This record gives sequence, structure tokens and C-alpha cells, in this order.
Amino acid sequence: MRPVQKVLMTMLLGGAVFAVGSVIVVSLVGAGLWRRGGVRAADGDLPVLGNVPAFAFHDQEDRPVTLESLRGSPWVADFIFTGCPGSCPMMTGKMAAMQQSLPSQVKLVSFSVDPEHDTPAVLKEYAQRFSADPKRWNFLTGDQDAIMAQARGMLLTALPATADQPIIHDGRFVLIDAQGRIRGAYQSNNPQELADLDRDAKRLVAEGARTKRPDAPQ
Repeated sequence: MRPVQKVLMTMLLGGAVFAVGSVIVVSLVGAGLWRRGGVRAADGDLPVLGNVPAFAFHDQEDRPVTLESLRGSPWVADFIFTGCPGSCPMMTGKMAAMQQSLPSQVKLVSFSVDPEHDTPAVLKEYAQRFSADPKRWNFLTGDQDAIMAQARGMLLTALPATADQPIIHDGRFVLIDAQGRIRGAYQSNNPQELADLDRDAKRLVAEGARTKRPDAPQ
């Protein structure tokens, strides 16, 4: 392919991806599902944006991790990969800060969008660089198509690498409650949204503690 033709094809592909993404966002906004982290429903509660699809992957210790195994605790998720030169180290660093600032009941889950490279052994080495507690913070790998579908099911963007473009992945953190419901999405590079995430995660922990009390109202 000639250089000019390649440029034109790249521009057309970029325009198509942007158009598809715009349609998805507009559709979600129209359906009342797409809300920035920290936005409240009319009754003051965090909105329920959807349910996390079931999954079965392996973590950095080569242990199976499923949606069911995470039930009972709120958790924060992101999509990263160890070879990412830009946003991923920043996101993982901020997740490491959450490991220190959030209550221990809040689990952390990082899905690799480059699972062919990010084996459990590679993820374990990466996790150790950020002092990740393997009892609380899972770095997950598995089938590539399943990982990409998982991102879409959690209302995020993730696209595998092609001959013309690198891996594309969303830069947001997602907050999931103890029932596996999506309760917010927060830009990882926005200090206010990160503060919202901290507040909302702690709120889910407090709500869970109240419902477990014998005298809690039903």
C-alpha cells in the first residue's frame, strides 16, 4: 500500500472508530445508563449502571478468579497491560494508592488487555513492582476475546492491536458493589473523580456493614 493510501485508510478507520464510539455513548446517555462517577440518582443513591458479566480468568498466582468469587465485597476494576508505556503505570500507581487508602473490604482487580503476553508469571512480576497484595488485588489474564468482551460488558472501550494501531483501552476505574453491579466509572487522570471514587467505595463498605447488622432495617 502506498504511503498516501495508508494515511487515508488510517484516517477512515479512526473516523469509523470515533463514530461508533459516539453512537455507543449517545445511546447510553439516552438510555440513562452513562453517568460520570459521583453523579447521584434522584433518591441520593449511587446509580446502578448495569451488571458485570460473568467471567472466569486466572490471576498473578495462577489462581482462578470469577465474578462469583468476588461477590460479597465491593471492588474497583481497571483494564491495563504490562507493556503499556503511557497510562497503565499511572493507573496501576493510583490503584496501589487505593490499596492504602480504601478499607480492606474493597478488592482491586486489574484485567490485562494483552493476555497473550501477560501470563500469570509476567503479571506477578508486574504486581510486585507496585507492592500489590495478592490476597486483595488480582491481576487477571485469560482468553483475549473474553477479556475484550468483559471490557465492553463493563461499559468500557478495549480493542486489540492490529497492523495499523496499538492496543486501545479505557482509562477509567469502575466501581462494582458486593452484588456485582456497576455503580460508577471514574477518569483515572481526574483528581475530582478519584476523590468521588474514594468516597463512593467507602460508602458501599458502610452500606454493606449496615445491612449485615442484626438490627439493620430490612
